[in-house]
Amino acid sequence: MIFGQISEEDPSTYAWFDDMIGQTNSGIFEGVAYTEEFRAINDEHQFFREPYFILGSVVYDGQPYFEVNLRYDVYNDQLSIKNEKSSRLPIMVLDKEKVAEFQIGQHQFKHLSGKEARGNISGFFEILIEKDSLGLFKKHRKKRFKRTDEEVLYYEFKDGYTYYLRRGPDFYVFKKANDLNGIFPKYRKEVKALRNRYASLGKSDTDEYMKSILLDLSALISNQSDKGSL
Repeated sequence: MIFGQISEEDPSTYAWFDDMIGQTNSGIFEGVAYTEEFRAINDEHQFFREPYFILGSVVYDGQPYFEVNLRYDVYNDQLSIKNEKSSRLPIMVLDKEKVAEFQIGQHQFKHLSGKEARGNISGFFEILIEKDSLGLFKKHRKKRFKRTDEEVLYYEFKDGYTYYLRRGPDFYVFKKANDLNGIFPKYRKEVKALRNRYASLGKSDTDEYMKSILLDLSALISNQSDKGSL
């Protein structure tokens, strides 16, 4: 993670530099002008968490930028940036292929491609775990519904998601903890025990539930491998 590599440095230094050169003239404001595609009149919108722009960070074309206004369109899998100093093109859709990763609030995302993942996956994925031996990513999705109310056309979007587990170079798609039995067939008993251990967490925070199970299971498998090599 590029953000991790610069975590010990002061992000305000980068923000100060961007402000000094003028973000309007920096490389980050390259992309396609944003146009509103769907009209939403309630909280069931197409964006991640909130429909408005939030201060965040992005690594674009190899360069980290901090304290920029970002908005992630989950439905179209697009990241937009807002430049309040530009009246001509205030909102731009960034070139996805140049976005390595970005962070909105406490949520960090990474751009994964088929080449990296050895499979037919592509787009922005939320990082839940990222280690050399194990990775857990969450693909957020939105399903669109067309509505009419007193001859007014608008859209509603319902949340959905899929988990992607990386073991070495291989990725596995799953939805529920029970699906891990197919990924770890030799550890069905251990998976069941961990599911029971963290059952209460599963009712309140599915992401933390999955993370807890997989981190414990990874440690267990690693310990068994170490013992077997002695």
